Amino acid sequence: MNISNTLKNQIYIGYDAREHDAWKVCDYSLRQFGLKPKALKTKDIPLYSRSVYEPQSTDFTFSRFWIPYLCDYKGFSMFVDCDFVFLKDPMSMINQIAETKAVSVVKHPRYLPRSTIKMDDINQNVYDRKNWSSLIIFNNEHPKIKRLEPNYLINHYPGLDLHQFRWLEDSDIGSLSLTWNVLDGYYEFRYEEIGAIHYTDGGPWFDKYKKTYYSDIWLNKQKEVTMEKKEYPTGWECPRCGSVNAPQKEKCKCVKTESSEQDNKQYLTE
Repeated sequence: MNISNTLKNQIYIGYDAREHDAWKVCDYSLRQFGLKPKALKTKDIPLYSRSVYEPQSTDFTFSRFWIPYLCDYKGFSMFVDCDFVFLKDPMSMINQIAETKAVSVVKHPRYLPRSTIKMDDINQNVYDRKNWSSLIIFNNEHPKIKRLEPNYLINHYPGLDLHQFRWLEDSDIGSLSLTWNVLDGYYEFRYEEIGAIHYTDGGPWFDKYKKTYYSDIWLNKQKEVTMEKKEYPTGWECPRCGSVNAPQKEKCKCVKTESSEQDNKQYLTE
């Protein structure tokens, strides 16, 4: 199977409205390599039914495991947290992906986070295989990937077991180089070695992380995003859902569903 043929068209970035700026920069860093990532939003998954009261860090904590289903269990796909910046084309990691594995991930050794709090004051949990699930290559046609079916596993399986890949045997989990998930401040690599930076505790889009490790790289990418929008003003970006497909003078789909005409006008004038 030619992995790149499907992988390049099935890349998903986890989306959370609290980290919209992070998502934009991650999206831009992938588009620089000619890729067209999709925003993974829980509201777009009709069968999603996990409890809103279940502890989770982001809106995409569990939705990432829906990706094989969303891809109709065909080809290969990739999930990445929105707090990543890619410095190299992820298609260049294809030679590390084994077709015999159900998933391929960066297998971080167990580490102790610098703080008990992350992002915008969310509790930082410590557990085995932490951050393994922050970047996942799914082999959607692997027999054991079919375990990720909506009615049971994705909606009801214990969340930690999902993230630790306890639904697979260890032999089903392939390895990617650490350079594709460089945790900011935890690893030391030369710039030219880094494939992707992961701002795992919190990135410069949060005020208190403006000076975190590699913050200059993210901030420079953010400037490039701003310049791109000025140079190519091709569409209006909805301030509510982040859609860039809505014409400027028309209501975005997310606004159309609102009952308040005043609310609609507010979003159309921003």
